[in-house]
Amino acid sequence: MYKKFGAILAPFLFFVLVSASAAEGVRPYGTLSMGFSVPDATTGGVQAESGTNGSFGAAIGLETSDLFRWDIAEVRYVNFAGTDLGFGTSRSTVSLATTLNWGYFNKSARFQPYLSLGLGTERLRYYSNAKAQSASEWGFQWSLGGGIDLNVSDNLRTGIRYRYSRSTRTIEATSYSLAAHAVTLELSFRGGP
Repeated sequence: MYKKFGAILAPFLFFVLVSASAAEGVRPYGTLSMGFSVPDATTGGVQAESGTNGSFGAAIGLETSDLFRWDIAEVRYVNFAGTDLGFGTSRSTVSLATTLNWGYFNKSARFQPYLSLGLGTERLRYYSNAKAQSASEWGFQWSLGGGIDLNVSDNLRTGIRYRYSRSTRTIEATSYSLAAHAVTLELSFRGGP
C-alpha cells in the first residue's frame, strides 16, 4: 500500500511544482544535504542497539512567501547498517516525502530560522533472519524538525537542520518502530528575482 502511495504521490507533487512555479511571487529552490543520523529502533518494546550513520538528501520546492516554504518532493537516504531489528539486521532506508516549513525566509534577512513537518513513505532494506536473504518493506513516515539558514548571496543559502523521523511496521509477525535523530548541513539554491 505504501509503495502505491509513493507512486501516486511522486507525479502529483511534480505537477504541483511545475504549475505553482509559474505563479507570481513564488520562488523555486533546490536543497542538498548531508550529515549524520542516530537510529532509535524499538522491536516489541525492546530498544535495539545501533550506532551513528550517514544521512544524505535532496529536495525541490517552492517559497510561496517570506513565511512559508514547501519541500514538494524530498528524497532522503540513511545508512542504518548494523541496527538489530530482532527479525534481522537493517541496511538502509530511502524515503520520499513532502515537507512544510514555517519560518522567516526573507531574502534580506541574514539568518532564517524555521520549523518543519514532513509526511511520506519509507523503504527499509534489511537482512531477514527467517529468509536468510535481503528483503525490503515500505512504511508510512512522519517527521518534525527545524533549522536555521544563513544567506550567502541572493540565491544561495547554507544552514544546519535537525529532524526527528519515525515509521512503524509489522514485519515477519514482529511490530517495531524505526525512528532517527538526524543533523544535516544544507546548501540551498534559490531561483526567481
